[in-house]
Amino acid sequence: MDTLTTPAVESLYDELFLNGGFTITSRPDGSAYVPNDGYAVSLTPTQHTIPATASFDAFADLVRSVTARYGAANGLGGWMSDGVIYVDPVEIIPDQQAAILAGKGREQLAIFDLAAGIEITL
Repeated sequence: MDTLTTPAVESLYDELFLNGGFTITSRPDGSAYVPNDGYAVSLTPTQHTIPATASFDAFADLVRSVTARYGAANGLGGWMSDGVIYVDPVEIIPDQQAAILAGKGREQLAIFDLAAGIEITL
């Protein structure tokens, strides 16, 4: 995923605090969009976090760090839980069973159903 502009990161920050999280993916031309179906599955068991009380600049640094480290990933997901912000490189998998298998193989606790807007615990 390409480096996100400051307005794009601001939009993700708003989504995080107003709606509890975000998922974006990139098209072959490099533009980003919000997927509305499939299952978001983290690409790595590594957690990328900051406290929810951290500044916008700290959030922007985290987003840019994750996108730089996982540049080949075509998606990015973020959510908040128990006072912690999580940002992960994600893959959108169309099939639920394939997503569950991928999530388990990547040592994930859950995947996210984009159409239903719910977490599926593994």
